[in-house]
Amino acid sequence: MKIAVTDTMGSEHKFQQYISWLEHAEPSVETVRLSYMFDNTNGIQACDGLLLTGGHDVDPRLYGGEPSHPKIKDTNRRRDDFEFHVLEQALTAGIPVLGICRGLQLANVYFGGTLFADLEEAGFRLHNSKTDAAEFLHEVNVEKETTAFRCIKNLNGSINSSHHQGADRIGDGLRVSARSADGVVEALERTDGNSFFLLVQWHPERMKESHSPFTRGVLEAFLTATQKSKYEINSLYKKENQ
Repeated sequence: MKIAVTDTMGSEHKFQQYISWLEHAEPSVETVRLSYMFDNTNGIQACDGLLLTGGHDVDPRLYGGEPSHPKIKDTNRRRDDFEFHVLEQALTAGIPVLGICRGLQLANVYFGGTLFADLEEAGFRLHNSKTDAAEFLHEVNVEKETTAFRCIKNLNGSINSSHHQGADRIGDGLRVSARSADGVVEALERTDGNSFFLLVQWHPERMKESHSPFTRGVLEAFLTATQKSKYEINSLYKKENQ
């Protein structure tokens, strides 16, 4: 199976953590690095799944935010526009999508949602924006009868946290499936559509407790859905060429 992975555009080490996470669970997986710098948007067309990675803040002009806000930094509009296009293609093709941290925020904006410019400024205190600090953990609550619950199979547990922004108004066609104790959105998913679609605010690819259902469950569900997608795409291709 082949998975498209968006470039983090800031740290090769962090990008490779996503690749290692995928390969540790499924050594045979192939990955395609998607980046506006490679101008390879169409690379998604040969893939069976899409992983939207973390990284820069989303340009606030895309959701009616304040571009001059002092806490918003390192925006990259070319990356935003590129990943909007990649996400659109993935949704059109009906392949599984997993968004992590910025991936959740970008997808929420894509669907018409907005973001808190800074969680601490908005009154939330449980979250850590220092990416170079030791792993910071907090509790999360998962909603029953959601994709997140079917992946994680737990109603609560501990997740890592490394972000200063989060979803505010939820995008059209999305619903919240997990929140932190102080109310920050920790997972989003689609309310319609048959393909796997899960967005998480934490970083499962770098959780130290690798057997936690909040990393292992998410990864296994995504890979299972991607393998199924590959089978269905291959079956359709064979039928069309018979």
